[in-house]
Amino acid sequence: MHVFQLLMQVFTGGALVWGSAAELVEHLRTRSRLIRTTGVVVGLEDSETRPGVKRRSAVFRFTAGDGRSFETTSSAQTWPGLKVGTSIPVVYDPERPWRAERAGVRVFKLWLMPLTLALGVFLLVLAGRTVL
Repeated sequence: MHVFQLLMQVFTGGALVWGSAAELVEHLRTRSRLIRTTGVVVGLEDSETRPGVKRRSAVFRFTAGDGRSFETTSSAQTWPGLKVGTSIPVVYDPERPWRAERAGVRVFKLWLMPLTLALGVFLLVLAGRTVL
């Protein structure tokens, strides 16, 4: 059982560090060129992570500065979700507008990133101390 716990600490810690670092790099790479606009919720995408647990993501549409219209699904999952027709603030990179996100979701991810990074490092250090 001890080996299993150690492997889970390494796997979970590594995943948290990797994900946090990827979010940070993405933010630093794109922050200077992000454009803020308004989008409209055009639908809701339901998913079920396990039986009885439903999650809903907003599908929103916005028009980029060049006049093209894009429709994308937010990475945030909530229940019951936003109402169709609701106007929402959207942030997008003009080089990849199809990866737009709700502005509040982006801010939340940036706020959460240092915590997940610290937890990942803690788990890796704990695993390293266990091995030594």
